[in-house]
Amino acid sequence: MPPFTVKLCNYCSQQGNLRCTRCKKTCYCSVACQSEDWNAHRHMCKPREHYFEICNTVTWRLQVNNGNVTCSQRVYLRDLRKNDITKGMEIQVSVVELHSPGRFFIHVQSPELVEALRAVTVELQKTNGGSLGTDYKPDTGEVCAVKYSLDQNWYRGVVQSVAADDGNAKVLYIDFGNEEDVTLDRIKPLAASIEPIPPCALECSVAGITPVTDSWMGVCCMAVRQLVAGKSLTLTVVDTQENDRTYAVDILLTPIGKQLSTFLMDQGYAVREDVNKKRAEQDVDSLVSASLENFRRQSGGKNENMEAQPPDPLTQGLGDTFAAMVTHLQSPYDIICQKLDNASVIQELHLKLRDHCSQAPVSKNFRPAPGTVCCSLFYEDNQWYRAKVLAYSSEEKVCVGYIDFGNSEEVELSRLCSISSELLALPMQAIPCALAGVRPTAEVWSEETVLMLRRMVCNRFLRVEILGEREGMALVTMIDEASDPQGNVAEMLVATGYALPSNHQDEDQCSFSPKILFLLPAVAEKLQWTCAELPTEGQMVALVVSVMENPGEFYCYKYNQEDLQVLAELGAELKRHCEADITPFTPSVGEPCCALFSGDGAWYRGMVQGVWAGSKARVYFVDYGNTSDVEPAHLRAITPELLKHHFLAIRCWLAGVEPLSPQWSAESIVRFQALCVGQQLHARVLFITERGYGLQLDSSGQNVATTLLSEQLAKAQAHAKYVPTGPKISQQKPAIQRDTTTSVGPPKPAAANENEPPTEKQVKKNNQSKANKFPLDWRTVELPRNETFQPCIAAVVSPSLFYLFNPMYVERLQSVMMDLAVYCTTKALPSRCKPMPGAACCAQFSGDKNWYRAVFLETTETEASVIYADYGNSEKLPFASILPIPTEFLELPFQIARCALTGKEHFPSVWPVEVLELFSALLSDGVLASVQDFDGNSNLLSVTLQIERGGGHLNTMILEGLQSTQTGSAKTRRQEPGQTKTPIIATAPVTPATAPVTPATAPVTPATAPVTPATAPVTPATAPVTGVCWLSTDSSICSPDYASPCCCRNLVQKVKHIFLLLLLTYSVGGTRP
Repeated sequence: MPPFTVKLCNYCSQQGNLRCTRCKKTCYCSVACQSEDWNAHRHMCKPREHYFEICNTVTWRLQVNNGNVTCSQRVYLRDLRKNDITKGMEIQVSVVELHSPGRFFIHVQSPELVEALRAVTVELQKTNGGSLGTDYKPDTGEVCAVKYSLDQNWYRGVVQSVAADDGNAKVLYIDFGNEEDVTLDRIKPLAASIEPIPPCALECSVAGITPVTDSWMGVCCMAVRQLVAGKSLTLTVVDTQENDRTYAVDILLTPIGKQLSTFLMDQGYAVREDVNKKRAEQDVDSLVSASLENFRRQSGGKNENMEAQPPDPLTQGLGDTFAAMVTHLQSPYDIICQKLDNASVIQELHLKLRDHCSQAPVSKNFRPAPGTVCCSLFYEDNQWYRAKVLAYSSEEKVCVGYIDFGNSEEVELSRLCSISSELLALPMQAIPCALAGVRPTAEVWSEETVLMLRRMVCNRFLRVEILGEREGMALVTMIDEASDPQGNVAEMLVATGYALPSNHQDEDQCSFSPKILFLLPAVAEKLQWTCAELPTEGQMVALVVSVMENPGEFYCYKYNQEDLQVLAELGAELKRHCEADITPFTPSVGEPCCALFSGDGAWYRGMVQGVWAGSKARVYFVDYGNTSDVEPAHLRAITPELLKHHFLAIRCWLAGVEPLSPQWSAESIVRFQALCVGQQLHARVLFITERGYGLQLDSSGQNVATTLLSEQLAKAQAHAKYVPTGPKISQQKPAIQRDTTTSVGPPKPAAANENEPPTEKQVKKNNQSKANKFPLDWRTVELPRNETFQPCIAAVVSPSLFYLFNPMYVERLQSVMMDLAVYCTTKALPSRCKPMPGAACCAQFSGDKNWYRAVFLETTETEASVIYADYGNSEKLPFASILPIPTEFLELPFQIARCALTGKEHFPSVWPVEVLELFSALLSDGVLASVQDFDGNSNLLSVTLQIERGGGHLNTMILEGLQSTQTGSAKTRRQEPGQTKTPIIATAPVTPATAPVTPATAPVTPATAPVTPATAPVTPATAPVTGVCWLSTDSSICSPDYASPCCCRNLVQKVKHIFLLLLLTYSVGGTRP
């Protein structure tokens, strides 16, 4: 007799015989329990549409086999022979397909592999070439013969998914690594005559690292592709995975002398993987099946935390509009965001959680029941957050969901702590949203769409408006206010082809269920406000400190006539308004108001941060930066008129220094106060982080950071990359709220007589950001001086102009790239003006058709050679793929640095092409360099050759060669007194300094495989460029007025070119003639 199985409700743990109609797996006892559990269950609920179809297919096959019907034997990966590659092996490989550092495919460089691949390919053509297509329905995971769309040849492919209704399948070509969607008539079972050799394309990932974000960034994949494409690489197998068919590896990058994993971490693309930590998988179906069994098996007599029920959701109303940041994203229909107005409240909650958990005793009897809330220590940053227990994956591990951020992970029970009722008073801060106005281009949202959406909304401030409700989520529009003009996220997805416009049938039926989330009525007139910002282009601005906590946290306001006049007028208007309006005001978190400050009895603008026991409200004074608890009787509703001027308080921190110990000492704070409080300061923005603006401060002519360092009250700050780690908020602009344990009264406005408003010239400069031109005056990075390093050469024009690849500001580059893509695809207009070499532009890369920042190397009538300014590779493009670049996209410095050799004032304007080729070859041969100076336009370098090339100073060699040619010329001809030298107009072809680097794109096709080379060699331009020659001749010998070129002049010119080339060649070789 089979054992009796009792099904338990996933929410209340009572007997439940009802199943979720969507996933057909999770059981409940009632509709009420299902509704209460939906916020947690929706993360793991997946439809099972193909379940019965799969079952029926399997049954049919069994019937066929039982009926003795002959059918071809299906082949799976397990039926193929395995590779003899083991852990620790070091092999020579080439990368044939790269999706990301977490997934790429390699070919082992061996004659045996080439021969085996050729034999299998030939046999596939023989067995399948002449037969007609059939209605063969392959299994997922089956290895089949697949007809490749580009060359119509047959190759081995493994079926990754099958869409029987649409008649197509997604396949991976196992011998080349590229993927393709094919129709079922192009798939056949693999014939028995095909040799079952292992897959020739080995799937690999870089070992020991994980991306800093949820997925590998596009700029990271581009950089890696540039380093490995088309090269013979030395690969070390670190580990084997998934039945020894995928490999964790590391690759030696010979040109830079680093392992690939080290390079990715150095550039800020990746972090070291914690081998003791295992993240929760996105699909946690496997956890649910054993969850209640694991919980009940060990929970006898233990604290099940049943009293800690989830707090109420954050209440919003139809038509509400608020500033928000996305904290978690699965698809356009599954987005979690937080209100920016609640940032300080969340920060205060985290401080209380940390204090509570540090004082709470560790209990081995704590075993919270599914559905209850506790404190969980997040793996990413080791900070405590509120979390709901979703399911037990084992006896000692549990899957939790962070109720204020929307993400989830698997943790050990030892990382959980009970929570107090006070910490549950704040509503859940995660707002589940679905993007309105879009629908997927297929049945489900593609990975490319999700990736593009993340680029559009993550780490950005968005304006969110609630339009309705769908399946318990807010149906919203999202506006990126940072773009100009402001961009609607849904419209951008549709415009770029990643989504289709919705048919409005579903959205027209959307409404609000009062019991789910939205409890407030629509507001007649929405309150809107803005915050003061500081210029980020290096300008100095006058500031006055209003509230000072320590050098790492203080508040300022701009010291100018306009803002000080506003402060004075606001004081009078607030007093009139608040004395006339005595209507009771109910404070709500995140809502602006008028508040009476107890220190001076005056009214100020404020923002409600929290409502505490005893009806007091915590109010942040938005024009000064201090915080205070205010009685409800001392609060008034604010009017839109009083919010017209931006909030004046600006959150800041002193850049370049950090405390000697974990906290700032009292002596350091007192000294910082003496330097800054009551003084007019001059500041320049160096950083923008979640702590606000990082400033360079000058007080009375002395640098504040330098003063603290010289007096040994602080230490120099280590350079840090600010990367979002979640679930905490990562902000690129300063939050306007602040919570401090001490409250200081708002200072009285002071008269302004020293600072002037922006000049008309400055205003015009800002308004010219989108001029239709190719700017030459782009700002280059100033490299550190007098430090010897091995330069990474990106492109060489001449000794007077070449470019180094110097990656910086990587964390800000992704945002610039996304804005640039939107600009180029929607708003950019072509320019009729001919660009100059060295000018900046937008260029559409031929490898992926995306737009990037670039610099012209050379131009002709129909095309131009460009170098991609943030990646270092170059290629030739038609002018149709080039657009002018607005100056706003030049604010972030390029990742290439403009350089020249020292002594360039003695260099000629035109160089012999042979000398340029030799100079480019020398620079690419591992020279050593140091920056001697910066002339405002270029970094001036001193370059030394390698010892094996004879050593020597390249700058000196070139200058001596030039002097020798001039001396030799003087000896061969005599100049009469009073006779002048006439410059010669010389012609010489200009050769691009570097060969183009193009990432391989799949699918590509070689002669015997479904992969073709992505690019063909680019022929250098041969059009001569005219200029004043670097040598001059006697006018008595060759007159420039002749209509035809003089043979003497050409001969003299060639002799001098050869002479200089010989001198440089012998100098490099270490001997002289």
